[in-house]
Amino acid sequence: MNSPTPQAMVAWYIGHLGFRLSGTMCVGDRGEVMWFVRCNAFHHGFGIVRGPHAAFPHASFGMRGIGEFMCGTGRMRRLGIERLWGPGRHRAGDNAFSYFLDRAGSTVDYTTELEIVDEGIWHPHIFGLRDPANADRWGTADELDGFIAATSRNDVDPGLFTAPPV
Repeated sequence: MNSPTPQAMVAWYIGHLGFRLSGTMCVGDRGEVMWFVRCNAFHHGFGIVRGPHAAFPHASFGMRGIGEFMCGTGRMRRLGIERLWGPGRHRAGDNAFSYFLDRAGSTVDYTTELEIVDEGIWHPHIFGLRDPANADRWGTADELDGFIAATSRNDVDPGLFTAPPV
């Protein structure tokens, strides 16, 4: 989820719904740009990203294992669905990922093997995105770049905020 006020949004989910912070991603002098929160033992169920406006640009679909994940990834590629990023493996959450674009330009993500955290000893981690292994520790996905971030942002639909012509 994108938000122009991500820290307030994180605080709301923690304070009102009992979510817990699993970690944050930082980009050099830009500081924190993404927060991972959870409501159960999975590393994250929700990611909140600093963005220029509220948007829901990314939906993730959990597969039952690496075989199902790779079959789904292959099927999307054979169908000619535009691959945005992956396959690879994130360090935050330790999950495999393959990102594709749906017809609306939103990111859909096949994932599997999301990390289970031990609530008794877990502490939030900070991941710097200047280290390419934090985005993809396998090194099999294309390098995370501005194209991926810009494509995943979802622009505001101007038709929702302007009056129709008279």
